[in-house]
Amino acid sequence: MNRRLSWLRLSVGALLCIAGAWGLSRARPAEKSIVLGDACQTPARVLGPDTRSAPVALVFHGFAASAAIMEPLGQSLAEAGWRVYLLDLAGHGRSRVPFSYARVDRCAVAAAQFLQRSGVLVPRRAIYVGHSLGAAAVIHLAGVLPAAATVAISPALVVPPERTPPNLLVLAGQLDLGPVRKTARQLLRDAGGTRENPEDFAAGRAVALGILSGELHGTMVLDPRTWRRTLGWAGHALAPGAPRPATSGFNFVLPLAALFSSCALLAGMAFLVGPALTAMADLFRLDPSRQTTVNESRGSGVAWKTTLVQWAVAAFCAVSLVGLSRIDQFVRPTRLEDGDWTALVAFLTGLILLILLGRAVGKEWAPNPRWLNFALIAGVVLVALFSWALRPELVQSSLSGARLWRWADMAVFICPYFLAEEAALGPPGRKNRVLMFLAMRGLLFLAEVFAVLVFWPSGLLIALLAIGLGIISIGQRLAADALRRRGADVAAAAILDAILAAGTLALILPLI
Repeated sequence: MNRRLSWLRLSVGALLCIAGAWGLSRARPAEKSIVLGDACQTPARVLGPDTRSAPVALVFHGFAASAAIMEPLGQSLAEAGWRVYLLDLAGHGRSRVPFSYARVDRCAVAAAQFLQRSGVLVPRRAIYVGHSLGAAAVIHLAGVLPAAATVAISPALVVPPERTPPNLLVLAGQLDLGPVRKTARQLLRDAGGTRENPEDFAAGRAVALGILSGELHGTMVLDPRTWRRTLGWAGHALAPGAPRPATSGFNFVLPLAALFSSCALLAGMAFLVGPALTAMADLFRLDPSRQTTVNESRGSGVAWKTTLVQWAVAAFCAVSLVGLSRIDQFVRPTRLEDGDWTALVAFLTGLILLILLGRAVGKEWAPNPRWLNFALIAGVVLVALFSWALRPELVQSSLSGARLWRWADMAVFICPYFLAEEAALGPPGRKNRVLMFLAMRGLLFLAEVFAVLVFWPSGLLIALLAIGLGIISIGQRLAADALRRRGADVAAAAILDAILAAGTLALILPLI
């Protein structure tokens, strides 16, 4: 039965990988990648007709993403006749400019001004579209170089503008974060309320707020309703009084094909992780039966209630120590935006937990050098494959240079936390182990959110990344469990945990 299940997993994983790779090769839109000649050397994807008569749309993505995630929205504009520039923000995607909020705004302005000098962008025939951090960038850009219209999707970290951008459309999700919805409503109030008459568009003073039901912060740019609202608003801004552009002939499923293909590729890789680890273990000539017996004889973790109390105490003590003493500034400058702060909190939490869980760690401690080497190599291989599957449609960045150094640095820093976590959870197969893992990670996340709200009120970024961090955590847990089921010890699983978590954060978070 286990043999049949293994073959089934191999078959499903292989089919998903093949389908995903094929879909990516077929679903790419007609585009070209360029680097603008502005001071920031801004990378861009260009869609739509290559004519000077076409109106221009500058599109900016959100935090911890890239121009690729805005491609479905860009395709919908291109199909309607717009010349679309999907731009990478500073520190994101293929940009080599270090990230800071000031640089994001400055580079957005530099890119627009370069396109204007080149004769590509004519402000009265252009629109700016941005999501999240990109929405803040386009609002700032509209104050420096006004366009025909500005579309702010789920605006986050917005500095209140001195004057309302021309023909401003604000969109937010019903299930978006509270501060984001508050910012969206504040932008409408500051503009004096809704105005959508033709004369308002002609005078550049049209304003509207749209709340999309059932949408989260990260899914707004993938919703066809967002594309339709953007297209309609852009059409009114360029031709006040004209009927909204017809979009019924546009297949709104097609722009999502590449994204779905990338997800299929990732899912296929997830199915293949277990068999791949088994094959690699065979290459290393590891004997899983012997080590599994050792693991099972070493105990089964600690009591759940005790564990949750210890996790809560350790996590909140760690964030309070960082927040009150500002130890992060004395040890080394750390930032929320690149994961340094999260790594420091995890490091301190791990040290506290190792002290509290001393006996449990000792019972589970049976390091095997061959398993440790195996975990190190397996972690690097898995992150490289994850990077390859994730790059085309989401982040576009690669683990090289500064990102590679951050990966290694962060993996060492967070290893104590994962050692404590593996010891507390005990071997796979323990009852309610998955629920316990989710509760432990949830407590750590809540402690970090508490610290952000108390000590860094502007640090909304952790909450914005909650879903992505949750998916990363679950994927990392599945890989570590697959390793332990094949006989790995606590130390090897902790090393794999740290490498996978640090690698994905180094890949996704901006370059600083």
